[in-house]
Amino acid sequence: MRTIANTILFFFAMTACIASFAGPRKTSFGIIADNKTFQECTKELEAYRDILISEGLQAKIVARDWKNPDEVKAAILDLASDRKCPLEGIVLVGDVPIVMVREGQHLTTAFKMNESTFPPQESSVASDRFYDDFDLKFDFLGKDTTCAGRFFYRLSEEGAQHLRPDIYSARMRVPAIMLKGQDANMKYSLMKKYLRKVVEAHKSSEYLDKISFFFGDSYNSDDLNIWRQKAVEYKEFFPYAFKHSSGNTFMTHYQDPQMKWTLFSELQRKGTDIFQFSEHGAPETQYINWENYSTDADANLFIIKQVLAREYERVKGTEDEEAFLHEALDSIFHLNRKVLSDSAMAEIEVAGSVKERNANIFQEEMIDVRSNPKFVIFNACYNGSFHNPDGYVAGVHVFGDGDCVVAQGNTVNVLQDKLEDKMMGMLSIGLRIGQWHKEVPYLEAHLIGDPTYRFTPHDKSEERLRDRLSFDLTANALNEKTWRNYLKEGKKKEDVTSYIERGLGIAHLGYSALEGSKNAASISDEALDMLKNDQSWPVRVTAFDVLRSLADANSSEAILTALKDPFELVVRDACLFSAEYGSGDEILSSLETLKSSHPELTRVQMQAEDAIQIISGHEYFDSNVETLSDESASSKKRMSAIRTFRNNRYIKAVEPMLDIVKGSDEPEELRVAAAETLGWYNRSSVRAAIKDDLNDYLETSNCAERLRKEITKTVKRLSD
Repeated sequence: MRTIANTILFFFAMTACIASFAGPRKTSFGIIADNKTFQECTKELEAYRDILISEGLQAKIVARDWKNPDEVKAAILDLASDRKCPLEGIVLVGDVPIVMVREGQHLTTAFKMNESTFPPQESSVASDRFYDDFDLKFDFLGKDTTCAGRFFYRLSEEGAQHLRPDIYSARMRVPAIMLKGQDANMKYSLMKKYLRKVVEAHKSSEYLDKISFFFGDSYNSDDLNIWRQKAVEYKEFFPYAFKHSSGNTFMTHYQDPQMKWTLFSELQRKGTDIFQFSEHGAPETQYINWENYSTDADANLFIIKQVLAREYERVKGTEDEEAFLHEALDSIFHLNRKVLSDSAMAEIEVAGSVKERNANIFQEEMIDVRSNPKFVIFNACYNGSFHNPDGYVAGVHVFGDGDCVVAQGNTVNVLQDKLEDKMMGMLSIGLRIGQWHKEVPYLEAHLIGDPTYRFTPHDKSEERLRDRLSFDLTANALNEKTWRNYLKEGKKKEDVTSYIERGLGIAHLGYSALEGSKNAASISDEALDMLKNDQSWPVRVTAFDVLRSLADANSSEAILTALKDPFELVVRDACLFSAEYGSGDEILSSLETLKSSHPELTRVQMQAEDAIQIISGHEYFDSNVETLSDESASSKKRMSAIRTFRNNRYIKAVEPMLDIVKGSDEPEELRVAAAETLGWYNRSSVRAAIKDDLNDYLETSNCAERLRKEITKTVKRLSD
């Protein structure tokens, strides 16, 4: 469902620069700044604009006193309507209004906070998809009275319910932590210094031949098979980084209970191109050795004392205090009660604080650490929270004294079981970081810094491919003929770049299919064939992602094929899709076989077990289904049961939730919540039946406006 803006972009792409075959066809770029930042940094912003123009990117500065996000969006759409060249991307510099999105949690990977019970500042998602995805529509709700420059908007049912940005975007916003104790003009001094660094980075030739990867404590790092296979995947992404031993570094928290010092050394090493952190995070913190893993007996005893102290604080002075002390100290651990005396508790708290400081990275520390990788990726929660008034980790890496010019981070919590590095090898041939980031859109994911930075191609053939793709990714994103040609060309050869053509080819054909292409079935068949036969790991990941998004007649065969793939990520994604699909005896049997035959794949084991329980049923899910139909149960209890099925698409819950939606005597809040939850079944084997049922209800019933809007959003989600 393309909007008028998209049609304009496509038309201009077909008509602009038609005679420029002598060199790269040109695209445009918007530098959006507030007036004060522009006035203070005019020279630096103009130098940034000029260096981009010298690269063939027709950059333009737009600076105003922005009153609200809608003014900014109007300016961006005006840039997009320029007949000279299609708009490739934008960067928002300084104090450009921030949108806090509500009622859009289905566009995130993990954020599921209850918007009815938590304050809007906590339960909304700061997101620039408001600016870069023209198909999304929003309704203004009001200003954030607790923080200047933030505005609340709800995702409207009038627009798309999926993410497919038309342009890429990034933020240049100095983190507040770097301004403490400084005068009001310090943020402009830091911005000027940063922009000068960016311009110098663009002037130099930097081949992508040095990468570093770190696995933080807990979550995906529980399975070292993921860490082990990351190197295999990255060798295909970045082949030149594997030409010599110093070209790649793979680290894990298991190496040292205080890995932060090693990471500080690695970050400050000159010449690193990309550094990826995969860890837990907060706006101000990177959790490196979060669980304080240790093989030392005394260290583990201290951890036990810490846990006991925290639990004791909870019951101290209550009627449960004596029972806790007896059970925990006398019966289980056989420890002297002095370990929880006031003095001992104080010592534990101090020692614990010291240990935490030594185990994790805090944003204030990074001010004195030169983060030198050109591009730093934070596959972590909250590290990209540019809206946080107290600062954010990604910003300190970017605006510090090191060589870092751009980072990727998330404004809220994030699922690590996502395609955070899908087709990242396109960076190796010199495509802009923003162009890659546009391929992995999530509501919470953002670039901080310069999105136009690119590495230098290694030869003329890579340069030619870069220039072709650079234009087509902007102007021909949904042109099936264009991407079929890339797919065809990528199959003819077996060089280090051919997988990029095949991967981007099937990805963009998949986008076309999702937009209603009449060739959707044949595109799905092509993706299935690539999943079965392509030798490239990244291509098979992308092909399966297309099949998972389409959720069509090939779903069962795609899952069964993917469950046997040698790449752990494909297998893990197959388990996740199995849980979403929610049915199939053969799938269930294959999941059980996988569990019994591959105990070493610990993350896969967990996802397979979840899928088995969702497909075959589990006491927990059945109990919640009963609660759905129990009108004597409290609204709070029934609401909790409804929300259970957002992440767990249990098919037996569908009928009771449809009954709630259509139940005129049911409380409105339950009906709306049930309608919203049914939208999470967009990859289920019963999604078509749900959509038809809700469509029939909309056509034959006169329901309240709030419920009608939610059902409309759900029907669109089930149609995408």
